[in-house]
Amino acid sequence: MIREIKEYDDRWLLRPLRDSQVVHIEWGADHFELSLDSAFRIVASYETELSPRSLAPDHPDRHVITHWRPAEVERNISAPIVSAVLFKSGCLRVGFRNGWNMFVSYRQPDAAFGIFSGETLMSDRSGMQDQVEYPVVQVDRWTGRRITAPPWPPKPDNLAINYDSDDIND
Repeated sequence: MIREIKEYDDRWLLRPLRDSQVVHIEWGADHFELSLDSAFRIVASYETELSPRSLAPDHPDRHVITHWRPAEVERNISAPIVSAVLFKSGCLRVGFRNGWNMFVSYRQPDAAFGIFSGETLMSDRSGMQDQVEYPVVQVDRWTGRRITAPPWPPKPDNLAINYDSDDIND
């Protein structure tokens, strides 16, 4: 198992979930819980979306999970996880080897989820939680190399730049 979580400027790649497989789904009153064959569990609300083979938010086959019968959902997400991505915007995308994708997206702002390692909350809609079991390594999005120094701070919002000036020092 890959134990590192890769952090890019806009997302985390939850690599420890890769190759985990759903072994059981618990259907609750307002959420469902995916038990994986690894140490992980995913708890999500029924606003979670599923789509066969498409990542597009407007794909006609992308629906909230309750669109399908529970037996269909269980069949559709029974393949190993090939990709688990937590976006810093609070969205989640889990891709399965059979082509199905599960989303907690910006289109469903009330949708909630939590990814647990054992009993420890690893991530949720607010982002990665402090935990030591799976180290988070920052990666440069252009080179793919680890960032060993602190990243440059972002440009301050109140920085006065005169874009009409011919002087490069303005």
